Amino acid sequence: MMEVTLRIRMPENWVSDIGKSHEAPIKFIECMPHGESGGRSLVEIDATGSDMERLVEDIRNHPDVCKVDVSPLTKGSTLGSIVTSKCMACRALTGSDCFLTTAKSLDDGRVEWNLITGQDGSLADLLEKLETVGCEVELKKTARISSKSLMTTRQGQILKAAYERGYYDHPKRINMKELARLFGISQSTLAEIMQRGERKVMEQHFRETASDI
Repeated sequence: MMEVTLRIRMPENWVSDIGKSHEAPIKFIECMPHGESGGRSLVEIDATGSDMERLVEDIRNHPDVCKVDVSPLTKGSTLGSIVTSKCMACRALTGSDCFLTTAKSLDDGRVEWNLITGQDGSLADLLEKLETVGCEVELKKTARISSKSLMTTRQGQILKAAYERGYYDHPKRINMKELARLFGISQSTLAEIMQRGERKVMEQHFRETASDI
């Protein structure tokens, strides 16, 4: 297994169009197929005030976008669920043996994917599928997997959202059911992701403070 970074230009895609007119980065937490040819993405958008409003409005008005739900996390950060009528890239990824760990939009309209490859040949297979559906792909980096990779972006984003929305407050300002609905997953899946992420946070904390205990 390897860590891989790809830079992808997707044909007639809302990310490319929005990236050309807005500088605010869009971080992808989850991408999955939706319907016959569409996709559903959970994203975090870093923008403030009128910039955020214009960006969200432009996403809503894009011809490929069917539905947009947004929820503020903190000042300058918003969590959004975006459903599109077509998303060939996410379908190519879902049908591969590679695992998406992080993704973000770039200023030039491309999207940067960080992946962990699966079995031998999985990367070549994914590249072929992406190019077949009209994507321009640049292989930016390959590296051996490190222990740092194992704290996935999905775990980090969910823990961050839980913290910022008051899950760890007393009394709680959001419960497990509401968090699961926000991320579009079951409560049991959410609980498993959070437990794994919390364990990694504690392991790192105690490694760093071992000499002080």
